[in-house]
Parts: sequence; structure tokens; C-alpha cells
Amino acid sequence: MKKIFFLFLICTLSSYRVCNAQNKEKIIRHLAQYVDTRIGVIDDRASNCVIGPQVPFGSINPSPETPDGENDGYTPGKPVRGFGQLHVSGTGWGKYGHFLVSPQVGLQTGEKDHDSPISSEEAKAYYYKAHLDRYGITAEITPARHAAIYRFTFPKTDSAYVLVDVTHSLTRDIASFIGGKVYSNSVKIDTVSKDKVCGMIKYEGGFGSGAYQLFFCATFSQKALSVGTWKNEKLNFNSASEELTNKEDKIGAFLRFNSKKGCIVLMKIGISFKSIDKAENYLNYELPLWNFDAAKKYCANVWDTTLSSILLDGATYKQNKIFYTALYHSMLMPRDRTGDFNGWENNEALWDDQYAVWDTWRTLFPLMELINPDMVKGNVNSFINRFNHYKKVKDAFIAGNDMFAEQGGNNVDNVIADAVIKNLPGIDYKEAYKVLKYNADFERNGYQGFLSNSPYDSISGTYKKTGWIPASIMSCSMTLEYAYNDFCAAQVAQKLGLHDDYKKYLNRSELWAKLWNPDLESKGFKGFICPLGKNGNRITIDAAYNWGSWKEYFYEANSWTYSFFVPHQIDKLIELNGGNEKYAQKLDFAFRNNLIELANEPSFLAVRTFDVAGRLDLNCYWVSYIMNNLYDEKGVPGNDDSGAMSSWYIFSALGFFPNAGQDVYYINAPFCKKITVQCPKGKNIIINTPDASGKNIYVKSFSINGKKLDKPLFHHSDIINGAVLKFDVTDIPYKELSN
Repeated sequence: MKKIFFLFLICTLSSYRVCNAQNKEKIIRHLAQYVDTRIGVIDDRASNCVIGPQVPFGSINPSPETPDGENDGYTPGKPVRGFGQLHVSGTGWGKYGHFLVSPQVGLQTGEKDHDSPISSEEAKAYYYKAHLDRYGITAEITPARHAAIYRFTFPKTDSAYVLVDVTHSLTRDIASFIGGKVYSNSVKIDTVSKDKVCGMIKYEGGFGSGAYQLFFCATFSQKALSVGTWKNEKLNFNSASEELTNKEDKIGAFLRFNSKKGCIVLMKIGISFKSIDKAENYLNYELPLWNFDAAKKYCANVWDTTLSSILLDGATYKQNKIFYTALYHSMLMPRDRTGDFNGWENNEALWDDQYAVWDTWRTLFPLMELINPDMVKGNVNSFINRFNHYKKVKDAFIAGNDMFAEQGGNNVDNVIADAVIKNLPGIDYKEAYKVLKYNADFERNGYQGFLSNSPYDSISGTYKKTGWIPASIMSCSMTLEYAYNDFCAAQVAQKLGLHDDYKKYLNRSELWAKLWNPDLESKGFKGFICPLGKNGNRITIDAAYNWGSWKEYFYEANSWTYSFFVPHQIDKLIELNGGNEKYAQKLDFAFRNNLIELANEPSFLAVRTFDVAGRLDLNCYWVSYIMNNLYDEKGVPGNDDSGAMSSWYIFSALGFFPNAGQDVYYINAPFCKKITVQCPKGKNIIINTPDASGKNIYVKSFSINGKKLDKPLFHHSDIINGAVLKFDVTDIPYKELSN
């Protein structure tokens, strides 16, 4: 308790402070003020961000839920049903929403019976507030890592209640089209103290595989006048406990408080995947005081410190708002749940809600490599630990369960390779390589369905023998992603001196070209990735057709998109398209005619390949176009995908973009005059763009530490020990750098 309170005092000393292990000055600004968690919630593009607050990579994300709230649980303009304790941010399929808390005047237990219109809403990184107009109650929330504190301000009434719905879930009650199953469910009230409620649920539903258990413990700042439980809307006053007896039951607890003159009731709630005792320990350790304002201030300072990893100078208020909200959204998932699962030692790194690595390997992990390497270290060590525990590390790992089906390749390989190639400390590279080698030798099986753990003989092993997957669900996109996984494994093998593995995986990584059909024509252009039958015969397809999710040949894309996805052999791809000029013409045509979705993960790198083809101007143009037309104060283009879209925006604003899994960055014009990336250990990256403006979107020349570069790219080693990047920008398109 003393430790937490001491940290709180330190964080509130000033808006600028020294916070660095090497006693070098790190500037901390009040940046949480710019974060608006309504961004990604109030748009109509299904960004699916969560309006409720969270600490960086914290386990819980308390948030209001509404009717028709869908994947994030909340729809603006709808009445609030209550406040769930866990949610997932920016996803295309919802999860959690458990342990719904509903403050009320009077007592209604029915799922739809206690909805309330709201007003005076505030939504910040560290705080949420709304007035429940139906009841005259003001509800406020601020979170810790595994716990949250609520403040309910009741009007004068003799019927001030707090209801806890222990059966409620987002996927059955809010986004019911998803569905879910309750296996067990219970709640218990301390009828002596009348200030504590605990419970659990075993549940299966939402994205991911398998059931999970969740436990909660809630305590209140004052003794209730009366308590009770309910089951299927039947009230049981003074009842101490209740549990599920059939799968359609709904159970919960209620507490009535003295509010004859109006009152404030504080509630602290801890959540654990391990036990009720663990939930109570989190509650007591993380929120030791009955002081809502102190907890709120502490959370705000945590975000001020975290967001100050990147400082903007010369940005407009709108730019600050969009940028720092994007940075906030980049630091929500995955979640650090080390020590919170049964069967794991408390010190074994375990990061959960990987939802999924297919989204986050391209931008989110490389961003954290720069500003929060401990997060990447924790995740790679978590991959190692998961492999040691389960003998597999799948792309999606949610609520402690691996999901068998993968959207693309074995993309944890790319995250591991990115860390190893960039020499991230704190990782046993040989142990990490075991994951890569296992995936390279025993995974790469193609799509096998959602539930099977026994790969179909017709596909399993084919890629490992031939370097491509016969025509089937996602066969083309998975082949290309496996090829890059192999390249990543080869790089790490080479670094570790494993020459035979290096040669084997590198050679296999180049066999993707067998899917290249130089004669396949679309929209006046020739040369595309196309499926091959089992006998190697080419299957003619419409290269512009978008196949959708979990469908034939390509995932969430068409052949146009994946025909530009070869991160490790961009030069070869350009050659197959007839050289730089024809390649750039084809790619530009694709963007201008909506043949490639501008801001979806498979196309993240495509626009940057203009730099390799000698058309820096087209890269700059399209990056600026996407930033200014697809990102705004309402949301991002489509699902934010656990911060993948948001971290794309951050890199684009900085003026450079990673080829994740390698040590290369491609440049574009930064969006403001000066940006400081405050890397750990005081090794800052200063980005100077004196003439930055909305019109000057083209890079004329570029230097690092005063040395001008003749190519629009640089390497991680050029900046990781601190650097000054200088961009000379103009409104005149420059195809290549001018020296």
C-alpha cells in the first residue's frame, strides 16, 4: 500500500519531471487531455473501439454497455444498461462484457428493464462519466491494472441500489448474434459486513476457442442497509448466495444504501482469471484507498507518462487529438496477465488477448520496439512460455486459450524475428528460435477449420514439401504469409549460426513465385498471384474479386492486394511486374481504382513499396491521402484491430514505416514540424521537418545525423542509439531523393 501511494505522490509533483533509469531527463506532458475515447466509437466504420478507460496493456477495460452495442458493447445515443468490466478493443468479433454493474433507484433485475438514457458524458483515457437520467445518478469510473473504482452519486431516495448481474455477457446479451454458453455461475454476498460481493462465471463465447473462468470481488465504501440475491428476476432478500442450476438461468446480487439525503457510494471491483482470492488481492493492492480522485489522478499521470514517449511540436489541436488517441489505442491490447492463470508461475510472462497477431505484427509490435521494448520482450517471452506449456503458439490467444484456426501465417514468427534482428535484450534467442523451428517444421499446414486439432491429410504438409498450398480456403494468402514466416525463421537461424536451417527456410521462402501467373490479366494489367490445383495446374480467377473472410484463395482481400505482398522479395516482385515504372503504374492504378483496400492489414506495406520502385512521391501522396481522408476525429478505417490501424497512423505521422520482421524503414513526409521519440535509456530520436504543412507532403531530401541519404529508406541500427532525422519537404512531387 505504501509503495502505491508513494508512486502516486511522485507522479503528481509536476507536469514535467525526470523519469529515466540513467538519470537523463525525460519530458512528461499533460497529453492524456488529448485522448478522446469516443474516437472509434462514434463513427460508422465499425472501428469497434471501447469508450471505457484502461491503463496501458491492463487486464480490464470497464465500459458502459447499451442495447445493440455489438462488438465493443456500446452504441452512442442508446440507453446505458450498466457497466461491464472486460472488453476487447477494435475487434471484428466481440468478447467478455462480464459482471455487469447497474446503479439504480428502485430495483429492476431483468436484462432490458434497467436501461437508462444518459447525459453529461465524459470519455477519457483514464476516466469515464455519465449521468443516468432515468435515475438521477452520476456514474464515474477510473481503472487500475486488474481492478477499477466506481463512484455513484445518488439523489435523495430511499431506494438507492447497486445491482450486479453475474450471468450477463456481451456475446449473449448485447451482441447476441455472436452467442455463448454459461457452464457455471455463482455469486456470494458477505451478509455480515454487507459491503462485499464475490462471484465467478465459466463461459465460452466470442472470438477464440474454448471456455474460460472469470472471478470478481467487489467491495463498497459503506455498509448496505440490506442485501440479497436474485435468480430469473425473483428477488431473495437477505440471501447470501446463488448459483446457476440450468443454462438459461440468470443470477445476481443487489445492495441497498442509505440515500435519504443523497449519497456517494464508492465501489472497487477486482477481476481475475485465477480465483476470487486473486481478484480481491488485486483490488486491495492496486486500489488501497477509498479515494476516487486520487486513483483518477494516478491513472491520468500513468497515461501522461506513457503518451510522452512521443512529443509533438507544431501540431494543431486536431492533429494532437487524433495522434494521441491513436497512440492510446496502440497500448490497450494484448494484455499483460502474468500471474493470473492457473498452472502458471507468477513470474512467467503471459500476455493474453492476442486478437490476433495477424493484425498486430506489422505495426503495433514494431512501434513498441521503439517506445516500449519491455512490452515486446514480455510478449516474446510469453510466446516461449506458451510453447513450453502447450507445445504450440497460435496466432490468436484469448482468455488463456489458443485458437486453432489462423487468419494467415504463423505470424508470431514475425514478431520474434523482429525482436531478434533488432537485438532486443532480455530474450533467450535460442529458446525463441525453438518456436520458429517448430512452426517451420510442423506447422505451415494451411487452413484446417476452426476446431480440428488434426490437420487434413489433403493439405497438411503440402506447403513444407512444395512451397505452396493447393487451391483451397485462403491457400494463396497463406502461402505468401508462410513464405514470409520462413524468411523470418531463416534470418534468426542465420544470426544463431544455424546454416542448414538458414538455407532450408530461405530457399522455401522463395517458392511463393510458383503462384505467380504472368498471363493472368485484370483491368488491363498482367501478372498476378493465382491458385494452383493439386497437380500444379493454374486456376483462372478474377483478380479483382474480394473473397472475404475464411473463404477460397485469399483472406480479407483479392489477388490484386496479395500480388503486392512479398515483404522479403520486393525487388523480385518489381522485376516480375516489368520493372520500376510498370510496377509503380500498376500499384498506383490499384489504389486509384479501389482494387486494393487502402488501409487493411494485407495492404499496409504495399504503398511503401513505391519507395523501392523509385517513386517516393507516390508513397508520400498515398500516405497523406490515407491519413487525411480515412482517419479523423470520429474513427479509423474499419476495425482498429487491437491498435493495428492506430499504430499505422503513428508511424505515418512520424515519417517512417517498418518492414516488420526486418530492420528496414521506408520514409514519407512527417505531419508536423518537430517530433521527439523518447526512447528508453534517454536515446531520443528527433524528427525535424521545418516546412511541414498540409501542402508540403513530398520529401525532397532526407538526412540522419547530418548525413544525406540517397535512398528513401534506412535501418533500425541507424536510429536506435539516438538520431536526428531531417526532412526537407515541398509541395512538388519528387520521385527520388535530391542530394
